[in-house]
Amino acid sequence: MKQVVSFILLFVFSICYGNDPLVAQTRKERQKGKEKKIVREQAVDLLLKEQQVAAERAALKELYWVLGGEDWRAKENWLSDRPVEEWYGVKRNYDNGKLSIYLGANGLKGVLPGAIFRLKTLEVLNLCNNEITGSIPTDIGECTALRQLSLNGNRLMGEIPVGIGKLENLVTLDLSRNQLSGEIPEEIGGLKQLKFLRMGTNRLTGDIPAAIGNLSLLECVDIPSNLLTGKIPDELMFLENLEEINMFGNRLRGELPADWSRLKKLRILSLGQNRIDGEIPASLGSVKTLQDISLDNNLLRGAIPTTLGHLKELWALVLSNNRLTGAIPGVLFTLPKLYSLELSDNGLSGSLPAEIKEAVSFTSLDLSNNRLSGPLPPELCELVRLNYLNLQNNRFSGPLPAEIGKMTGLTLLDLTSNRFSGPLPEEIGRLIHLRSLLLSENEFSGELPETLGNLINLRNFYVKTNRLSGPFPVVLTKLVKLEYLNLSFNNFSGTIPAEIGNWEELKHLYLWKNQFSGSIPPSIGKLRNLTELSLGENRLSGELPKELGQLENLVTAYLNNNAFTGQIPNEMTRASNLKYLNLNSNNLSGDLPDELGNWEALESLLLGSNKITGTFPPSIGKMKRLKFLSVFWNKMSGTLPSELGELENLEWLYLTNNRFSGTLPSSISNLKRLKILAIPNNTFSSFPEELGDLESLEELNASSAFSGGRIPENIGNLRNLKLMLLCNNKLSGEIPAGIGEMMMLEKLDLRHNELTGAIPAEIGYLDNLTMLDMSGNKLSGTIPAEIGNMRKLNLLSLAYNKLQGEVPADLGWLSELEELNVARNELEGILPAEWGELKNLKRLTLTGNKFRGSIPKAWEGMKKLEYFWGQDNALTGKVPDFLFRLPVLKRLCLENNFLQLTEEQKKLDRKGEQYFLLPQGEK
Repeated sequence: MKQVVSFILLFVFSICYGNDPLVAQTRKERQKGKEKKIVREQAVDLLLKEQQVAAERAALKELYWVLGGEDWRAKENWLSDRPVEEWYGVKRNYDNGKLSIYLGANGLKGVLPGAIFRLKTLEVLNLCNNEITGSIPTDIGECTALRQLSLNGNRLMGEIPVGIGKLENLVTLDLSRNQLSGEIPEEIGGLKQLKFLRMGTNRLTGDIPAAIGNLSLLECVDIPSNLLTGKIPDELMFLENLEEINMFGNRLRGELPADWSRLKKLRILSLGQNRIDGEIPASLGSVKTLQDISLDNNLLRGAIPTTLGHLKELWALVLSNNRLTGAIPGVLFTLPKLYSLELSDNGLSGSLPAEIKEAVSFTSLDLSNNRLSGPLPPELCELVRLNYLNLQNNRFSGPLPAEIGKMTGLTLLDLTSNRFSGPLPEEIGRLIHLRSLLLSENEFSGELPETLGNLINLRNFYVKTNRLSGPFPVVLTKLVKLEYLNLSFNNFSGTIPAEIGNWEELKHLYLWKNQFSGSIPPSIGKLRNLTELSLGENRLSGELPKELGQLENLVTAYLNNNAFTGQIPNEMTRASNLKYLNLNSNNLSGDLPDELGNWEALESLLLGSNKITGTFPPSIGKMKRLKFLSVFWNKMSGTLPSELGELENLEWLYLTNNRFSGTLPSSISNLKRLKILAIPNNTFSSFPEELGDLESLEELNASSAFSGGRIPENIGNLRNLKLMLLCNNKLSGEIPAGIGEMMMLEKLDLRHNELTGAIPAEIGYLDNLTMLDMSGNKLSGTIPAEIGNMRKLNLLSLAYNKLQGEVPADLGWLSELEELNVARNELEGILPAEWGELKNLKRLTLTGNKFRGSIPKAWEGMKKLEYFWGQDNALTGKVPDFLFRLPVLKRLCLENNFLQLTEEQKKLDRKGEQYFLLPQGEK
């Protein structure tokens, strides 16, 4: 009440005495007080702003120096006295005073400083597409005003800091295309304003946190190409504002969430290349806004739900490479906006549904690699907008309908690996926009139609492995844009026409395994873009055209299994990019061209089964990239040039069945990468010691290759050797003990030489050996018991030597042995009962020794024995009955021993030429 009275008195006083000087003075003093207060407040505010600007300037300067500002692409006004909002890429929101930094793709390099995140006024930080390294600073949580953080396209590493969850105003978070690792932190659920979450192309692991369900405003979750595991969280299904879900290319497992009905705005669903299993939920059909569904490359099973037919806005459906079964729902073809359907690589079956005629919007249809069957319905041909049709690797059959000529929009038609039959319809020539026509591995027959000449845009034409016939389809030479042509494995015949020179764009020409005859036309030299030429297994003849040397881009040439004659033309060596040349199995003759070394890019030169003479020219040493060299079954002769040792990359060398002579050049020791050396059936003078230097050698076939010499002491250096065949070489001297160091050896053949001395005990170290044949030498001494260590041995032959003493019982350990031959030695003693453990033995040869005593009863366990030769020994006792009960025995020879036969056994003698028991001597 007192306040009201005072106010009334003051009001009256002001009216009555308003013009009084004292009153006016009082007013002025009060006004000055107010102004001073305002000035003080403004001064404080200005001071705070100056401090903030100073902090901003300091943080920006640190950003400049730490991230290599001197080398930025644009840096106008940076470090100047101008306001920071005038520095390049820095903006000020004058409504709220907040800063935005836009320095994307500006050449920033270095570790991101933490100071930038301590700015309370920072609203936008966009540093995308630079070369920022290191980890995201833990200070990030202090930048509470931040609304957009874009660090995508850098090289950030380490984990996402948990402090990121404090950025409650963040709307956009983009960390994609970095090298971030660890799990997505649960704290991300604190970003209540977040709409766009992008973390794709990192190395993030673990589960997608359930806390993501707290982000009620989220419109886009984009986390593709990481290492995320676990299930897609059900909490994601409550985010009603979601428009895009992209988790492509992770390791997500489990089934898809069952209920998708709340996602009323979802347009894009991309979950391809994961390990998601189970069935596609029917509720997905309730998301009417869906435009793009990609669930490819998962483990989804069961039928495609018909509810997907409710998605009237859908324009792309990708379900390829799963385990889906059943028929394709016809309703999919009635979707009005669907233009791309990919169902390849599943187990879908049945025929194409009748509704396919309604798919008038389709531009792409991929049903390849399924089990679809039946004829191709004419209704399919009504899809005139279709430009991509892939039905490869199904079970479609019957002829192609003539209506296929209606599909004039097609650029690719792939019917490979089906059961289509009959001739190609002439109407196929109407598909003038075709770039690829792929019809291989069917049962098409007859001649190719002339109308194919209308396909002027055709780049790729494959009809490999059909039953097509007739002369070379000259009409194809009108297709001057052809790049790939494959007519292989058909019955085409006749000559190759000169018009092939029209194919100046051709890169691959495959005519393999037909019945083409005549010579290669010289016009082949016009195919300057040709990289692969395959004419093998035809009936081509005549000389190789010198114009082949004009094919400067030729990389691979198969000319094998024809009847080409004459010499390899010198001009052919001008094809300097050639890497693979196969001329095997022709009638080529004469010497190799002196210019052979011009093929410096060549990696494989196959000249086997011809009539080539002479030796290798010295220029062969230039072929530094050569890996495979084969001249087997020719008439080459003379000594090998030392330049052969310059082929430092050579891995295979086949000289089999020629007439090479003299010594192998010592330079062969330089072939450090040689894995296979095959030189049998030549007449080299001796086994060179340098072969022991080829430490990469895995196979050495030198049977009938030498006219003498010794096995060198350093043979043990060949630690990688698996196969060593040295039979028929007149090798002499002892077997070196170093042979026991060849631990990888699987087959050793030393038969028919003149080797002497004892079998070294070290041979028992070769426990990978499956074949050991030393028969037909002059070996002496006893059989080493160490051979019993070779538990993988299938064949052991020591026949026709001068071995003495008793046979070791240890051979009974050779459980894999199928053949044992010790015939024609000087062995003696009783037969070991332990050999009865040879359960896999099929052939046993003891002929011509001095074995005595009886045949052990323990041998009745040899149930697989087929042949037993024991004649010409001193065996005694009764012939055991079990021998006649062996289930697969085909031959038993025991004559010329001192065995006792029963009357019944005597009657079996020579019965069906199976048993040879008589005559027997008397003890």
